[in-house]
Amino acid sequence: MKKRFFRFAILPLLAGILVGCAELNIGTALRNDPAAPGPVKIGVIAPLSGGNRFYGERMLDGVQLAVEELNNGRGINGRKVELLVRDSRSEPERAAELVRDLNDAGIVGLIAGYSSDEVLAIAPEARRHSLPTLVPLATSSEIFAGNPFLFRNTFTGREEAKALAGYAWYWRKLLRIAVLTDAGPRGGYSREIGREAVRSFTALGGTVVRAAEIQTDDPGLEAVLRDVLAAAPQGILIPFETSEAALLVRQLREMGYQGLLFGGDSWDENRFLRTCGAQPGDCAYIAFYSPESDSPENRLFRDSFRRTFYRYPGSCEAQGYDAVKLLAIGLSGTRTLEEFTTNLLAVRNQPMAAGLITILPEGKLDRTVYINTIRPAGRNNPEPTGRTSKSFLLSKLDQFVN
Repeated sequence: MKKRFFRFAILPLLAGILVGCAELNIGTALRNDPAAPGPVKIGVIAPLSGGNRFYGERMLDGVQLAVEELNNGRGINGRKVELLVRDSRSEPERAAELVRDLNDAGIVGLIAGYSSDEVLAIAPEARRHSLPTLVPLATSSEIFAGNPFLFRNTFTGREEAKALAGYAWYWRKLLRIAVLTDAGPRGGYSREIGREAVRSFTALGGTVVRAAEIQTDDPGLEAVLRDVLAAAPQGILIPFETSEAALLVRQLREMGYQGLLFGGDSWDENRFLRTCGAQPGDCAYIAFYSPESDSPENRLFRDSFRRTFYRYPGSCEAQGYDAVKLLAIGLSGTRTLEEFTTNLLAVRNQPMAAGLITILPEGKLDRTVYINTIRPAGRNNPEPTGRTSKSFLLSKLDQFVN
């Protein structure tokens, strides 16, 4: 999945998030009144057109399924849920305007954000209007600092990098890796994961033999890649967006590299598998969700989703679905931000569609992450396929270190 993050937008928007931090009272009243008549209005802001449309539509499918299940049960506080959906058009500035629109429409909570730049724009508005907001997919670590109205079931780029470094060190027993990151203007996602992976892998005792910022359309790219291969890394981390990552995998295999190629959640897309080459070799990537999980919660979600949409769900759908369920927990019987936060902090190893999740103080969380490996194309599968090879809680990595 793409996590576009425009570096130029960080500072002014982050300043808006932090304005008034000192004055915020955790007892701030929410619009949510458990005893009010009528439906509970929940807002959704998603990119339903523009460059991220494919991902926003999938996230919305998961959201709608969760709301349908709530309305077939007790709803929220015994009331039906009314979903108010708005299209950000993949434009951060429009996403911020839509928070104001939804607030005027009377929403009590918000599901928002496929991309980090959209959430960064939304965050100060959610704070200004006292709207508890669940973020299902945006991964930039920057956006969750200092805003008590933002909650997440997504892991951050920092956590993703830590998991990838841990996989390389603990499970693959690699001692030397190289890291390639995107030098382009939309490479914030790539650079955050690359930077944190270098730090995490080095802290574990490994060696990063090369760390290079590149652009896939650079005429000198092959020379840079040859320099990286000359350093003899046992694995190469490529946390690029989907299409660019697939092209780099193909190019490195064509250049004869046989070691591990691994990447971020942006690899968890059929588009990556269709374009990375029929024989991508030893590859692994991180994912939010495993359709192969046999937990009762995932079976229920997967089967219900298939009956409703006539296809199997993926990470976007599962994350949207779980975000609604968490927002419903937070809104149950609450009138203040303090009560909402207390409800979510009671979520401990909660089984959900995407695995176990624990909400921790100060915007932190523990959750299941999945490592997928790639099965090459063959007689029964004309294209490479991703299969879950390992799952673990983020907290397990700390247990190893300690």
